[in-house]
Amino acid sequence: MKPSAHPSAALARWDCHAGDVAFAITAPSTWLSTQQTYLSDFLTTPPGELDLAGFSIRVHTDDLAFHQVVATITRSPTTSFIEPVPGLLMQTADDPTGRRCYVIATDKVEHQPGAYAVTVHGHDIDLFTHTGTVRPHRYPIRLIREAMLRTYEDAGGVIFHAAGVDVGGTAVMVCGPRGAGKTTVAAALLRLPGAALMSNDRLVLHKGDHAVAVPLPVPTGRGTIAAFPELESLVRRTAGTGSGLDRMPADIGSTVKHAFTARQFAEAFGARLISRSALRMVVVPRLADTSKPAQTRRLTAPETRRIVAANCFTPRDEFWVRPWLVPRRSTDDQLDRHARAAIEHIAAAVPCIEVNFGAHNPISDLARILESATGGIR
Repeated sequence: MKPSAHPSAALARWDCHAGDVAFAITAPSTWLSTQQTYLSDFLTTPPGELDLAGFSIRVHTDDLAFHQVVATITRSPTTSFIEPVPGLLMQTADDPTGRRCYVIATDKVEHQPGAYAVTVHGHDIDLFTHTGTVRPHRYPIRLIREAMLRTYEDAGGVIFHAAGVDVGGTAVMVCGPRGAGKTTVAAALLRLPGAALMSNDRLVLHKGDHAVAVPLPVPTGRGTIAAFPELESLVRRTAGTGSGLDRMPADIGSTVKHAFTARQFAEAFGARLISRSALRMVVVPRLADTSKPAQTRRLTAPETRRIVAANCFTPRDEFWVRPWLVPRRSTDDQLDRHARAAIEHIAAAVPCIEVNFGAHNPISDLARILESATGGIR
C-alpha cells in the first residue's frame, strides 16, 4: 500500500533505528520533514550489535483512507477489542487481504478516541491519521517502540523498568518503581563529566550486560525541575508562560509532570543521547520528602535479585500489558527463562547501590554521593 495524501503531495522516505531495529518511514515529504525532527529527539545511531529484522512504516494523512480502515473494522465479522495499555481500548479485525486492522475505540489515557488507525501485515505497518488528529507526529514512535520491544524480546532481550545513564563509558541502570526518584537520580548522574542519557523509563538487556535504550519521553515532576536550574531554565525558555510549571504540584511521586524529549533532557545538562552501553552498576533510588542526609548502601545479592526481579517487565509489563502490533514468536516460558537468567546475572555480577536522599537537602548532596558511588566504574 502506498502512502496516501493530497494527489499533489510528493512522498519521501527516511531510514532510522531504535536500537538495532531498522525502520523505513515513508510519508508525504512535508509531513515527513516534521516527523524526522520529532523522532530525532528520541532516536540515535544503532548499536550495531545484533542483526535484527527491520520494519516499514507508511503514513497516510488523508481522511478517506482513515475512514476506509475504520469501515473495514466495523463491518468485519471478526471484529474484537483488545486493551494493550490500561484505559486504551482498540477495536481490531482482519481485512480480506490478511492485514490486521486497528482503531482507537476508547481512550481514557489521552482522551483521543479515533485519533489514528493502523494496519499491519508481517513487518509492513501502515499508520492512518486524519485532519482531526491532534499532534499526529507523536504516533509513529509508539509503533516504533512496540516493534522494537517485541523484536528484542524474541532475540533474547529482557525489558527492565529503569532509567539508563552512561557514566565514563559504562551503563548505570537506575531501577525502581514509579515515584522512587529515577528521573532525579538520572539528572544528577548527567551532571557528571562525559555522561550520556540512554533512556528514562525502560532499558533492554541482552547477552548479560548489553544495555539498549528504549525511546521514551522524560516526564519530570516540578520538584525535580526546581532542583535542577538546567531543567527549570529549559522549561521556561521553551514553554514560556504557558508551561504551567508554577501550578504543578511539588509532591514527590506526583503524576502531574512536564514531558521533555529524551534529547532535550540530555542536552539540558550538556550531555549526549546514546543507544547502548555496557551495564556495570545498578542504582536503586530511595528519595523521600524529608531532610534525611544522603547516603548509600551496597545491597546483598538476595536484595538485588528481589529488587531487579520486581522491576523486570519481561514477559509482563505493568503499562504495555498486551503486545499487539508485532506478535511475540517466543512463548511466555521462553521469555521468563531469559528474564530469570538476566536477573541472576545482575545479582551475581553487577554491584547494586541503594541511594537514600531527603529531597529537602541540596541536590548537590545527591550528586556528590552518586559521583562517589560511580567512581569505581569510571
